[in-house]
Amino acid sequence: MTNNKQNSINSFGNNVEAIAKSPDTKEQGSKSPNSDERRKNSKDSALFNSHFTVDRHALSDLISTKLHSDDFIATRTSYITIRLWFMCMFFALSVPIFSGFDFVLFPNSEALDLLVARVVLSLSLFSLAYLLKVRARVNTVRLVMPLAFLAPMIFYVASMIIVIDLPKGEIPSIFAMLPYFILAMLGLFPLTISGGVIVVVCILIPFISYEIFFVQQSIWLLVNSIWLFFLFAGISLWLQVGQLSMLMKLYRESTVDPLTKLINRRVLLRLAQRSNEGHQVYSLIMFDLDRFKRINDNHGHAVGDRVLVNVAKVIQEELRTTDIVARFGGEEFVAVLPNIELSDAKNIANRVALSISRQSITLDDDAELKITSSVGVTQRRQGETLDETLKRADDLLYFAKNNGRDQVICDDDFSQAV
Repeated sequence: MTNNKQNSINSFGNNVEAIAKSPDTKEQGSKSPNSDERRKNSKDSALFNSHFTVDRHALSDLISTKLHSDDFIATRTSYITIRLWFMCMFFALSVPIFSGFDFVLFPNSEALDLLVARVVLSLSLFSLAYLLKVRARVNTVRLVMPLAFLAPMIFYVASMIIVIDLPKGEIPSIFAMLPYFILAMLGLFPLTISGGVIVVVCILIPFISYEIFFVQQSIWLLVNSIWLFFLFAGISLWLQVGQLSMLMKLYRESTVDPLTKLINRRVLLRLAQRSNEGHQVYSLIMFDLDRFKRINDNHGHAVGDRVLVNVAKVIQEELRTTDIVARFGGEEFVAVLPNIELSDAKNIANRVALSISRQSITLDDDAELKITSSVGVTQRRQGETLDETLKRADDLLYFAKNNGRDQVICDDDFSQAV
């Protein structure tokens, strides 16, 4: 910290000490009013969804996005959007080009009909690509994804009806293999099982409709065609799940602290920045464990790690599932509380600090190691940046540590001292 910062803090340190250590401060933290409990259990914030942890059942994460965090959904959506846009653009440009082969292989009447079908497909894919470009949101991708695979299947049905009267030997095999090629393309996207099934159904309905109503064949040939379709669909789903599993693994390794299982600083800043951009009211609490270096020096890093894991667990248990809790660095933890004003945030911070102080770590000699924390609490002010909010919380935390530790300091404490 700079000398100016130290001087400004020391200048009114004695005045604020009485406020920070007032008799009712710990009592506020220990009462847990009904309003706080309701906030602790609420799940009404869409932006600050619970960030999934690495010990959650893997199958649940693969089946649907219900347990995924908003940040992971946004990351996966961005990944899918890029691939989906390139796929739409590639086929929108290439499909009309192949109409030249149609005029070589088929009579002019069929070739002209195929040209119309190709142009319609191309325009449809161009429209979907444009929609992805101008409105790259989660709901947009969820809409475009099945449509991007349904459109080629409609083209498949239309093209097969156009050439249905021609001898089978004159119809290139690429036309008959188009559904399976479309299924293979689906394997490029890291979809959940439920999402993949929805797209497969969009491909299946035109396929089975054509096979039943337009193809004169025995029941065994129909069963064989459907069996082959589901074989390709199963392989495609397996590839999707494999991609999703790998994406989740890489995401967790890059965003989740391996020791405490909390999100790291980078994800916290990203989520909080979205709240800033949305002008959402939130409070920010910054925790720092007192004399943590001494714990590492005297008892070893293994004990220090146990302390960090224990404190992370306490903070998570005391806050709502909609609150963001992150290991900010070293022995520092930061919590972002959406839709919580300063007075309530201070009560919550006192409650968490009290819970931390009640924890103890049993050492090898059966001695009990007590833990305390210094806490800075602030509320985002209108028009300020995230960096400004974080700096103010850090200043409050630094002030708490330099004036006795084991206390909670908020903006109001500074105002009263001044």
